[in-house]
Amino acid sequence: MLSPAPQLRQALHQTLSVGPDHGAVLALAQTRDLLIAGTQRGDILAWSRTTFRRTHAALGAHSAGCLSLALDAERHVLFSGGGDGRVRAWDARTLAPLYTVHAGENAGGVLALAYFGAMDALALGCQNASVQWFDVGRRRAMVGGELAERRSRFFDGRAADSGAASPDPSGPAYVVDERCIAAYAHTGYVYCALAGQLADGRAALFTAGGDGAVRVWAVTDDGQPPQQLHVLVRPAGAGTNDADSDSDDDDDDSCVHALALGADGLLFAGLQNGAICVWDLETMQCIRTLAPASGAAPSVFALLAAGGLLYAGGADGQVRVWTTTDLQPAGHLASVDAENRDPVLALAGGGGSGSSSAGDGEVVVGGGGDVGVWAVGWRDSHVPQQLDLPTTPGQQQQQQVDATAAPQDMLRTLGRWVQLRSVAGVPELQPECRRAALFLRDLLLQHGAADARLLAGAAGANPLVYARFDATSGGARGAAFAPGTPTVLVYGHYDVMPAGDSALWASPAFAMRGRDGHVYGRGVSDDKGPVLAMLLAVADLHVRGRLALPVVFCIEGEEERGSLGLQAAVETHRALFGAPRVVLLSSAYWLGERTPCLTYGMRGSIRATVRVAAPERSADVHAGVWGGAVSEPLACLSHVLARLVAPGGRVLVPGFYDAVRTVGAAETRAMRRLVRWITDKEAEAPLVARTAAASPQPERRKATRARLHDQLMRRWRFPTLTVHHVDVSTGAAPSNATLVPAAAQASLSVRVVPDQSLADIAAGLRAHIEHVFAECCAGGVDEALRLELDVQPVAQWWLADPAAPVYRLAAQAIREAWALDGSDGNAATEPESEDESNPDSDDETGTGTGTGSTPLLIREGGSIPAVPWLEAFFAPHAVAVNLPMGQSSDNAHLANERISIENLIRGRDVVYRLLDGIADVVDTQNP
Repeated sequence: MLSPAPQLRQALHQTLSVGPDHGAVLALAQTRDLLIAGTQRGDILAWSRTTFRRTHAALGAHSAGCLSLALDAERHVLFSGGGDGRVRAWDARTLAPLYTVHAGENAGGVLALAYFGAMDALALGCQNASVQWFDVGRRRAMVGGELAERRSRFFDGRAADSGAASPDPSGPAYVVDERCIAAYAHTGYVYCALAGQLADGRAALFTAGGDGAVRVWAVTDDGQPPQQLHVLVRPAGAGTNDADSDSDDDDDDSCVHALALGADGLLFAGLQNGAICVWDLETMQCIRTLAPASGAAPSVFALLAAGGLLYAGGADGQVRVWTTTDLQPAGHLASVDAENRDPVLALAGGGGSGSSSAGDGEVVVGGGGDVGVWAVGWRDSHVPQQLDLPTTPGQQQQQQVDATAAPQDMLRTLGRWVQLRSVAGVPELQPECRRAALFLRDLLLQHGAADARLLAGAAGANPLVYARFDATSGGARGAAFAPGTPTVLVYGHYDVMPAGDSALWASPAFAMRGRDGHVYGRGVSDDKGPVLAMLLAVADLHVRGRLALPVVFCIEGEEERGSLGLQAAVETHRALFGAPRVVLLSSAYWLGERTPCLTYGMRGSIRATVRVAAPERSADVHAGVWGGAVSEPLACLSHVLARLVAPGGRVLVPGFYDAVRTVGAAETRAMRRLVRWITDKEAEAPLVARTAAASPQPERRKATRARLHDQLMRRWRFPTLTVHHVDVSTGAAPSNATLVPAAAQASLSVRVVPDQSLADIAAGLRAHIEHVFAECCAGGVDEALRLELDVQPVAQWWLADPAAPVYRLAAQAIREAWALDGSDGNAATEPESEDESNPDSDDETGTGTGTGSTPLLIREGGSIPAVPWLEAFFAPHAVAVNLPMGQSSDNAHLANERISIENLIRGRDVVYRLLDGIADVVDTQNP
């Protein structure tokens, strides 16, 4: 009795949009670096297998559909077969065109391709039922007039007149020798051509098509065309035609659309009627017919045998999976497009040598308007980052993982972490917050941390995750860790914002999904993704023996609630952190979409709640009865709020701007260069487009730059006061226009900048509100109103010196990781020829080419309480460095939060390079 088949573990790793302009995906291929698709409109599309971003503009490969693809991996050549009767050869690394091969006369479309590496030859399955053989290594140049004779007026029509009648200008043209054409090899279209070998090791070509026949051909390396050896006979029930009869009676159900070879000498054929015939190539007998367990079987249009599994793509959009050893069902991959359920017309992948993917395998599914990349494996396989974590740190340390593993491992780990809903302050989610902390602790141990533990913060708050990686190079290698040991402190947080309205999300917030080079899910950008990238960079340095200083991790679980308990935990366990020279974090965002940034400043914040209540009553009253005779808290609160900010945004609190640092000439020059860069290079980025609409006209561009300059200065450089919302005492009042509320409350915040004092601004705000309230209540019915005022400093402003050595090193790390040239940024340089004080000036020549000018040096209007506090607590040596990994479109705190896979990968590289050189720019001696 067969044991139950292991269940398939699978997840849709990435969905790649093809778009309606290209039609359906008809063929797929993978190189080491690229995922390549041939489309219904004749185009070739390519994506990076690492970042899943499009690497090339669409290539117009064929005047009709791109029906088939084949790969010469050794010589780096990609072949595409088209409905125009041509095979085109491309450089598989650059997709540059190499040459064109024209099929035999009246061939019609080239429906199938099979490449034989040992012979350097190509087999073509054609629309006119022929099988053709092209010896790539012995190809001969086309002779005059021969191409015109190859034109097929029956199949090709206008495509032949426009494309096949003249040589392709992109390279040499060749033709298939007439002696290498097996005319009428089948009695229907030849849909399948497969390169393989027989049980005795001989190379063989397998073809199949509309007649239901599967034919086996012997191939040799002497330049001769294939010779037919066998015609495989299907059992009764799998199809109605006798494959050996070559009958013209074409039964649609018997049509073979796909072939695949298993590693154990089995040949699989997918039929129109949904069955899959399995042949033993040693006995040439059909030993099994596979079909779904129940229901009508959809037509099988694509097959892939890889990793011990057989994948069958069907007309219903599903990919059914069997094991190739015992031919048992192992599950299925759901449709990429759940709404349209387009047929699966192409499959590729399976991992293996040369694959950039790690784990059990990777399957690429194509058909309609999307390409799906699936990560697959067995549910009982060992995955080091799985959520079923060992119960003790000792167990976990024995299962260390490869820190240098492929990006897909990082994404799988991130997906498991994201599914833990670590929203702080929600009692029912507190267990998941703890699981998220334990997940991170054990992950740190897996990657080589010498110590990892949870540290308690405030009562009822989520714990802080602490870990330490000891130095593995330089003078600190092997040294005992002590309270005064110089370290690098990595800060981040594992708590996330609530998901909000689920209807606004394109996919579940806590189930990470990939699309078009991004991953979506709550916390992928803020801050689980960047924390994971920093962790892997440190672990990579550690395992390579290049970690010059111990690195300690301080990852809190209450950042979104104001870092509750962080200070108490760090103060209590100060000795664990050593003497940090650098506080490293990644909790900021680029200004645009394409240009990396380095954040060196943030504003501070104060939160305030203003409540005005009528103590003489606890309930609302009717305005028609009591209006004018009772106090009105909402009217008084409105008066108070109106005296806080003037039209145009100027804060009216006395002395509010007195301590604001003066904007210097160098700062003005840097901002002007930044604005020029943004309007020239990043005008379409979401954040920039919302800030100021760019224009190609010089006169309008000048106004745009002035407007953007003003807005950025307001957001980054100057203090603000914002009223967030106003509430009244009951739920009935907002919808009832006849009531006088008994109380009204407003929430507001103040953003402070250098050199404002949090204490002074908080005191000034309190005094001003109390003064205005007293004026409002002077006499009349409002005398009885009561003011309840709560003003809380939350975060100090933070400003670093971008000219400091560690910042110069960080900028260099960014340039190297992103292959930037270091020009056209916003570094301060010598004055230019125009008026430096005029942000409206339209300098088209000054580019700020000083060393280190790219990445863009930016500040942010937001606040992170932990950053200035950690820097001050570990003074005087600690310098905070904020390395943004997210783009302006990441939607942190909003629906559809996302992060670019490329940004995570390169962000990890930036941190690696920074820490690799950190010992050269900081004091590594114990104090």
